[in-house]
Amino acid sequence: MKINYSNTMSRKMTATVWQNETPHTIRVGETLDLKVQRGDKITYKVGRFNAIHTIDYQSPDAQFEIQINRSLQNAYFVVMFAMVVFLWFNRNFSQTILIAAVILGLAGYEALVYFVGYMAKPIH
Repeated sequence: MKINYSNTMSRKMTATVWQNETPHTIRVGETLDLKVQRGDKITYKVGRFNAIHTIDYQSPDAQFEIQINRSLQNAYFVVMFAMVVFLWFNRNFSQTILIAAVILGLAGYEALVYFVGYMAKPIH
């Protein structure tokens, strides 16, 4: 099994891949070759503040690429842009409501990044 790691947002962030509880660390642009057998458990985690995910594979010759969840990032930027436009046209909000909205938006985004910020996409 080959696992590639690409992260265009941060060159320093590493990914850790576990094969049956044995850790392997890979950096951006590197490829990890694992000799997997049926029944092996393959998990990965990107950075320190993300959840651990399982890679479900069906072939020892499978290839995966760990990458950023682009749809999540695009949705976040669209929502933030819509919020800025909405606040631009409705300027009669109190500063407390505005600060609370920004804090809740950022906290929600960080929670989503923790759970679904990175994915292992199969390469065909």
